[in-house]
Amino acid sequence: MTERLRIKRLLVPVDGSECSRYAAEHAVRIAAEYGAEIVFLHAVDEVVVSQLAQHDSDDGRALVRERLLAQGQTFTRDAARLAGGRVSCREEVAEGDPCALICESAAASDADLIIMGKAGRRGTRRILMGSVTRRVIESTDVPVLVVAHPPR
Repeated sequence: MTERLRIKRLLVPVDGSECSRYAAEHAVRIAAEYGAEIVFLHAVDEVVVSQLAQHDSDDGRALVRERLLAQGQTFTRDAARLAGGRVSCREEVAEGDPCALICESAAASDADLIIMGKAGRRGTRRILMGSVTRRVIESTDVPVLVVAHPPR
């Protein structure tokens, strides 16, 4: 008889996109099946902050950063609501390079599996130029489950 795979913690990066939500839904089902905890992570890309605030003062940059961090909290909160109390969830929002933050969070939280969408808010166009998902797959030792677009 084969031993059942043990999954104790899932890391699920979320960005508010439809694909991200679909990945979170998959994660909730998997966590419920295995009795695992989910860590929902939103990474505020420091490059995006710089681009949006490139013509602003330091105060303007701080305002952009605060808005993006608040938006990230909304994304993680919405993802955690999908669990509906059926599984244990934690929410994290951090600023930096999304790929690095995801890989670091997976290691720090001792994640057994990263579950993420194939394409995020930047859209499918970004896949051709190099997506965060592809970079995470190439950069982490943690298994990654990539969830394609939800059925239309």
